[in-house]
Amino acid sequence: MNYKFLFPAFKKYAVTFSYDDGVKQDIKLISLLRKYGFRGTFNLNSSKGGSEKIRKDIYDKDVDCAILPFNEDSLELYKGMEVASHTFTHPFMQYLSYEEQFEEYRKDIKFLEDFFKTKIHGGAYPFGTYNKDSLLAQQALGLEYSRTTKSSYSFNRPYNFLTWNPTIHHNDPRIYELFKKFFKCEDELPVFYVWGHAYEFDLQHNWEIIDKLGEIASKHSDEIWNATNYELCYYYKQTDLVYYYLDRRIQKRVFYSDADIDIYLETENGDKIVVPKKGTVIYE
Repeated sequence: MNYKFLFPAFKKYAVTFSYDDGVKQDIKLISLLRKYGFRGTFNLNSSKGGSEKIRKDIYDKDVDCAILPFNEDSLELYKGMEVASHTFTHPFMQYLSYEEQFEEYRKDIKFLEDFFKTKIHGGAYPFGTYNKDSLLAQQALGLEYSRTTKSSYSFNRPYNFLTWNPTIHHNDPRIYELFKKFFKCEDELPVFYVWGHAYEFDLQHNWEIIDKLGEIASKHSDEIWNATNYELCYYYKQTDLVYYYLDRRIQKRVFYSDADIDIYLETENGDKIVVPKKGTVIYE
């Protein structure tokens, strides 16, 4: 018997965002995300809080993208979003030893957990670079996912969450076309994952991107689960703990779950089922 997992509340699609560096433009970005019900993850370098930063070396433009200080305003700003690690000092990780990479993550995680009073579950690679020691250090510290900077242009879940390729950067000219295509996708548990840096909106003068994505999403609002990166990672992993089999003790076919949360699915007959955490549902 065939069946397909769905997101919580039987949502068919998931949308998430991931933004790096904790810059002052996060204030405007988060306001726009909230306007449309979007949610996402903000990857922060705890040693950089309050740093001044003018981007003109790469883009030949003077844009103030100072990094926000860690204060009461930051606690309020990121409320309802996920805070994640971007390492302590934002280095090129592939040039560091395992021990140095471990410390980059350990110090960042400790500060962020102490300051935000929350568990840090994942993050994003500075400059998008990493090596096998990066993966080992994160595993040793209990991180469950890490975002790369390689756009996949796909809607698939990753199977190695420590090398999670997002769908697309917000500056990519294909973003609207791909977002519309996303809502025709019939794959199981598809996700549209946007990434970038909030200061890039000021550099390119294209803040309207979020509004346009919001307008497209509004036509499908009943079908979208707006989630953080970790919420998606967690749900995907929990679905791996649900399966369908013949329970010979009762001679009936059941959905069995060892997951810690309720899991939603739809059968080939169109029946929608909630499999309760650590529970079973008879279905023949």
